[in-house]
Amino acid sequence: MSKISPEILLTFINLDRTLKMPLYIQLYEAMKQGVFDGMLKHGDRMPSTRSLAAEFSVSRNCVLLAFEQLTLEGFLTGKTGNGTYVCEQINELKTGIRKIKKAVATGEKNLMASEMADLPLHAQFVANYIGQEAMLPFQPSIPALADFPFQIWAKIAATVYRNIRQLHLGYDSAQGYLPLREALTDYLRMNRSISCTADQIVLVNGSSQAMHLIAELLLKKDEQCWMEDPGFLRAKSAFARFGAKICPVPITDSGMDLDYAMEHFPAARLAYVTPSHQYPLGETMPLMNRIKLLKWAAQQDMWVIEDDYESEFRYANRPIPALKGLDTFGKVIYVGTFNKTLFPALRIGYMVLPSAAIAQQFTVAKAVIDRQSPVIDQAILTSFILEGHYTRHLRRMRLIYRKAQEELVALLRSELGDYLRVTTADAGMHLVAWLLNGQDAITVAHKARANGIYIYAVDELSISFKHPSALIIGFTGFSRKMMEEAVIKFKQALYPHGFFN
Repeated sequence: MSKISPEILLTFINLDRTLKMPLYIQLYEAMKQGVFDGMLKHGDRMPSTRSLAAEFSVSRNCVLLAFEQLTLEGFLTGKTGNGTYVCEQINELKTGIRKIKKAVATGEKNLMASEMADLPLHAQFVANYIGQEAMLPFQPSIPALADFPFQIWAKIAATVYRNIRQLHLGYDSAQGYLPLREALTDYLRMNRSISCTADQIVLVNGSSQAMHLIAELLLKKDEQCWMEDPGFLRAKSAFARFGAKICPVPITDSGMDLDYAMEHFPAARLAYVTPSHQYPLGETMPLMNRIKLLKWAAQQDMWVIEDDYESEFRYANRPIPALKGLDTFGKVIYVGTFNKTLFPALRIGYMVLPSAAIAQQFTVAKAVIDRQSPVIDQAILTSFILEGHYTRHLRRMRLIYRKAQEELVALLRSELGDYLRVTTADAGMHLVAWLLNGQDAITVAHKARANGIYIYAVDELSISFKHPSALIIGFTGFSRKMMEEAVIKFKQALYPHGFFN
């Protein structure tokens, strides 16, 4: 008989009924903060939902919602017949933070440099992004999970499970759940100006898997690949893994510098672009440049990979039609994902291929890797879209994220106006700030992360074209209180005689 650990007392949690914030979100935030404060540690057994509901005088459903979200994010895990426990990965995350702090305090900035150099190129691009993400200010691209309609999602999930026999529970099509692909055709037509059929869509486990499939099928060893620089590391990793020659192309006010790319790498087989919202600098590729790129791709028989990164979140202007919608030559492969618009653990993305025949080639390649994506998750997402919840959620998040950015910009300008020039983002989930005091952005970012402020330097995403004063600062998914406290900590990092020096 297995030994059952004693339950931990949650005496450090206080719920405030005078706040507008729902009680289940307060409970979720308090328990998550308890993990980072060390009040909850790996192996701690949580009280039952019934006992917690009684202790805090709340409904059991309130506790269930908090537990569900914490489990979804990897903070808690359930053991059948043995309760709910704090996950082991939480200790690994905190241990990693302590190691960074120690390295910074002792000046060992290059502690892992030799180990990194021993890794293959494709692994070097993502070596720092393989663990659990901290989801602390100001980690970029963190959805506002507290504002996600989990009650609606849970209700749909319950309906799917009640009617589960209506699903095919054997091996489904590796191309993806047909009703979801059909729902995506309508969504893309109405929101991204893309006309396609369900047969052209392949569902994947996020954009990273899409990039690996593209690299495997479309690139040969030593073939050239245009890459935005700075740009998405996981795309660089995928193409480098299959032996492609990464060709860094600088970013201008109009996105990728096409003239530079055409002059220096005319034989390129593939171009990776984020035209609607360049990652990470945020530039938008204008119409004439899009047409120029499409004509070049047709003339040179070059594939164009359009990563529509966070394009759903635009704050200043109307959504910009996708490059794919302009493609009359059949050279653009469109990649989208729900990981940022809903929640990262969902792991559902999609590709729109130029034809059904090409989609079948990608379907076979995906089947070799993992056979299929989880059909139940796809069924839940399908209902979420068809019932109109997805578009309503996006509209609500645009308002929430716009307000969050305004609050963060005001805080940064008030507290750090002498040290930072903040560039407001027209779209996406992060902004770019520029150091004014001559400090190196990578050094500042490393020191900030060692103290729990998850800021990144633009140059951490660069190969050749550097922006040594530029920082990436996420503004979504954090309460105003969290942002205020984080800005004060960040301020200390920028003072000439702050605690980082």
